[in-house]
Formats: sequence, structure tokens, C-alpha cells
Amino acid sequence: MQANISKAAIVTGVSRGLGEAIADVLIQQGYQVFGVARTSPVDRLTKETAFTYVSCDLADTSAVEVSFNSIAQSISLQPVDELLLINNAAMLEPLRPLPDLESSEMAKHLQTSLLAPMVLCSRFIKLVQDLPIRATIVNVTSGLGEYSAPSMSMYCSGKAALNMLTRCIADEQRDAVRPIQAYAFDPGMMETAMQVTARGKDREQFPLQRFFQESHETGKLREASEVAAELLRLLEKPHSNGIVLRAFELSS
Repeated sequence: MQANISKAAIVTGVSRGLGEAIADVLIQQGYQVFGVARTSPVDRLTKETAFTYVSCDLADTSAVEVSFNSIAQSISLQPVDELLLINNAAMLEPLRPLPDLESSEMAKHLQTSLLAPMVLCSRFIKLVQDLPIRATIVNVTSGLGEYSAPSMSMYCSGKAALNMLTRCIADEQRDAVRPIQAYAFDPGMMETAMQVTARGKDREQFPLQRFFQESHETGKLREASEVAAELLRLLEKPHSNGIVLRAFELSS
């Protein structure tokens, strides 16, 4: 870890897409970034002195605990003034009707997209609650956390639960001496591997395939780098604790 670092961030899902873009922007703004992912990110990131790659399969709860403890130990060696936790990693699949899903698929999805963020939030709060620092949690959500969609029961349910988790954290922080800020962040539609996956699905199994395809063809998808920059701009402003921050509102 670099000397004299006053800001640090833990970001999950940094191997590609929005997570990679968020890590880039944070490094540009002077953060020491601990990037958590199952697969290693691009060389450009790993060569940054302000970036530490933490290999972790977020579907493995015990591995999540071990990884967080390792990060916490590193942070304790060089105290910071500001600490962010950005739960970005998530699964999109399975994208099939609920009766067609295997229980193992359901479990893996929820372990990655919901249980891992819950564990990380829990341990993060325990780490920073009594420290004289600015601490913020960002749970990356989706508009589909508020709307139902066919063949997306796992994704919609997981994001809805993540929104509620964020609100519950804010409620628990209401009377804290140094309240931790917790926000859900809806990035809107952007060009990522998830979008490519959705566009490539069979329309009979996944009726929204047409919607994703048309959104791509009509240029409605933002670049992940643009969305990451908007998130950081949003975090510079005060907001009510527990709310959903929406990237697309910046352009409205």
C-alpha cells in the first residue's frame, strides 16, 4: 500500500465492466483501491501502484470473510480518512422462467449478488463504526430492483433485496455518533458483458431479449467509464441516507 494514502476503497467485480471503470476513476482521484474479483483484472489496473487485486470467489462465503479480513489488515497498517465499500459484483443469469431453474443456480446467484454484499456490508460497518473517518457503502442496483420482468426472477429479486438492505443499514445508522452513509446506485443501461449476454439469449426463453437488442441498436447504452464518473460526482454531494442514487437523473 502506498504511503500517506488518506482515501481507500474496496470495490467488487473489478475484472471488467463498471467495476473496472469505477476502480480507474477512484485511482485517478487519489484512492488506494482494493479490487475484489474471481478473475484478475486487466494488466493496466494490476500495474497501478494504487491498486491491490484480491482474488475471491464471491459465491464462497468463507472466502469473502477471509478476503475482507485481509483487506482490513492492510488498511489498519496505514490509517485512512475516508473509506468506501462499493458492492458492484453481481450475476445476471439464470435468465429463464422460474420453474426451469435448478436450486443450485438459485443458490449461486443469491450468494454472489446478495449474500456476499450483505457479508461485506456487515464486516465493513464493524470495521469502521468507531473510527473517526468518513465511511460510505454503495450497493450497485438496477431499475429491475423495482420492476418485475419475465425470466429475471433471480436478478430482480436480488436487486430488490439489495435496495432493502441499503435502507435497513441507513435505519440502523440513524442514531450513530458517526453515521455510515449507505446508498444504492442505479447506473442505468450501459454497454457491459451483461448486456451482451442478455442480447444473445433465446427470445422464447427470455422475452426481454428484444428490448436489450433494440436498446443496443438505438444507442441507448452508456459507456461504463461515463457511469463510473457520474457515481463519483454523486458521492461528492450530500444525500439522504439509504436512498437510490440514479445516474440517469444527472442528464435529465
